[in-house]
Amino acid sequence: MIKQLAGFVLAALALPAAAQQPTTFTWSITPYLWASDTQVDLTFRDTALGGDTITFKDALDQLDSSFMLNVEGGKGNWSAFADLTWLETSDTEQRPVFFLDTDTETTVLDAGVAYWPAGVGSSLSMLAGVRYTSFDNRYRFSLDGNPVTEVRDNDDYTDALLGLRLIWPVGERWNLVTHADVSFGDSEGTWLARVMLSRAVGKREMNRFLIGYQYKEADFKSGDLRTDFTYHGPVAGFSFRF
Repeated sequence: MIKQLAGFVLAALALPAAAQQPTTFTWSITPYLWASDTQVDLTFRDTALGGDTITFKDALDQLDSSFMLNVEGGKGNWSAFADLTWLETSDTEQRPVFFLDTDTETTVLDAGVAYWPAGVGSSLSMLAGVRYTSFDNRYRFSLDGNPVTEVRDNDDYTDALLGLRLIWPVGERWNLVTHADVSFGDSEGTWLARVMLSRAVGKREMNRFLIGYQYKEADFKSGDLRTDFTYHGPVAGFSFRF
């Protein structure tokens, strides 16, 4: 397995660079949207409690606001990056005796550095950094329109992040962009894989339109309760480069 991985990386180094190594500092700012379905599975003290699937359409009904942005800048063989996802949702459920209002804020921030053996913008880069994940849940119970009580659940997880990105030229102005990473630490472990087609646009072909598919698994434990998330769905964005 190690020999195969080494051969894969060496082959990637031999690919033609997707862009010439910059002699000045370059930036990319990429707002994007990930239209993912989410599978949630709960385990309490090694006993499965079941789960639920939330489709992207269902999530839109509960979504109050969201923000997804990737920023990266570098020169020579090194770059620094930050990727932020912030979601705020709310929902109201009518139970047999009471009403339950739920407000949730989810924050995922990846930040670190990337090493490009052939220079920033070439075919291969290796990532190292941190992944911060935060869940802030508020539950309000009411009876006959009168508030009864409010419960707040707030958990934060900080993990080490390692990843690999490869760019494969597939035609004029087109590239196949792949990304894979793992993180570990406070969480029970996460991993992510993404495949996208990139289309260069503009007179100078600096900017990029991106469309593809992303898959992520993330496991978190709070006390005796373990929550396993599986996200998957199409992703699209536009990269402004300067």
